[in-house]
Amino acid sequence: MVAKTDLRVKKTKLMIQQGFTKCINEKTFSKISIQDLTEAMMINKSTFYKYYEDKYDLREKMITETIRNFSERLDVSFINPKQDLKSYEANLPKALLPIFHHREWLKVMWSPNIEVNVFEQMQNIVANKFIIGLYAENSEITAYDQLQANLFAASAMQVLLWWFEIKPTAPVTEIASIITKCLGTGTYYAFVQEK
Repeated sequence: MVAKTDLRVKKTKLMIQQGFTKCINEKTFSKISIQDLTEAMMINKSTFYKYYEDKYDLREKMITETIRNFSERLDVSFINPKQDLKSYEANLPKALLPIFHHREWLKVMWSPNIEVNVFEQMQNIVANKFIIGLYAENSEITAYDQLQANLFAASAMQVLLWWFEIKPTAPVTEIASIITKCLGTGTYYAFVQEK
């Protein structure tokens, strides 16, 4: 009996996520009604309200869960100040693949239609993990350290966005190479040599 209940709950949660995706792909969050959501989710309103107080609670829970998952999947344990860039490039594909496997959902979360800047929140996670990885031994992080982390996170996240939306067939090793070049030489020099 418990297994059947769990399966039904999983199915309902999947329908909710698929319906939310459909609505976000069609219009901005502020223009989406509960009726729109429940129709797209193929559930009745009582089922919706069993899980969520309102559409804002739905969005908040979706974002919170996505950010938590992103942070957990983003394994940057290989980053430390004693390693060279070749080592980063070799280890980066392992860190990128779990994120790539969830790219369709991340594109929904990064959509301007959601009306919350989830992309920026994730960029901050990347910057913080970069700081922790590189400066774990250094108790004092300078303003320049923070700037470097923010610049790296911004370029890495833009590369991910480009990969997901423009070139999803690119091998993970190519993406790792681009991110590593941006880290080592800066974005301008990473691409000026490619042309």
